[in-house]
Amino acid sequence: MNNMRTKKRLTSVLTYFFLVIWFLCIALVLYVTVVNSFKTQVESSKSFLTLPETFQFDNYIAVFQRSGFVQAVGNTTLFTLISIVIVAVFVPAVSYAVNQILHLKTGKFSLYYITAAMFVPFQIVALPLSMFMKALGLGNRLSIIIIFVTYPLIQGVYLCNGYLKTVPKELAESAYVEGAGTWKTFFSVVYPIMKPMTATIIITNFLWMWNEFLISLMILGADKKTQTLPLFIYSFKGQYSIEYNLLFAAIVLSSIPLTVMYVFLQKYIVAGLAGGAVKG
Repeated sequence: MNNMRTKKRLTSVLTYFFLVIWFLCIALVLYVTVVNSFKTQVESSKSFLTLPETFQFDNYIAVFQRSGFVQAVGNTTLFTLISIVIVAVFVPAVSYAVNQILHLKTGKFSLYYITAAMFVPFQIVALPLSMFMKALGLGNRLSIIIIFVTYPLIQGVYLCNGYLKTVPKELAESAYVEGAGTWKTFFSVVYPIMKPMTATIIITNFLWMWNEFLISLMILGADKKTQTLPLFIYSFKGQYSIEYNLLFAAIVLSSIPLTVMYVFLQKYIVAGLAGGAVKG
């Protein structure tokens, strides 16, 4: 009995220890980012950890006035919103279709085929994927949106499949008995029940789309007409120097929409992931 209590206490201590370390790492990153966004270029070059002599709010004004910032914000917003609206319907619909035929060999194969891509790092497929999209000649904007729509399918189907296992099949069956077709059953019965998981998919993928850099760099390149916020932030890195003060100010500005959204919608992430883990 004493051994069990000792193990539980040791587990709790280790858990809190790693949580504290994790919190301190995050706090350090936030501190460095925010503090250096108020420094001069000389101060930020000397040390990241010291406080500025005077807080330079002009850094934020300089970022706003920088050529390409407004265009980058507009492009990122456009790509993200269009993609996320499609994902919000596309991923749950595909997941429901796969879940309905899981009793067949083709259903299990489809599930394993889609979710197997989770074990392939995105960095490995980024270059072939960008080359493939360019070979199709669909244009930069459309190529980005297609990738933003299709890639969330991998993790989304995995999560939604676990969540759908918690939904009583009698609900869909009763809708079929009353004469509802597949699409009507999905949108009127299944889709509303999947709201927590759909919200989780929307939030997590919104964060990814807003901050995505590698694919944007490979497909969009240095074209200011189509560049996104991560590419704009990357532009503060010159050949021989980096404007750290403006770089950190741009990071803070680009993080504000994500922070606000996450604060108000984080409960849906917890609810969705908890529901998907019940029988996932």
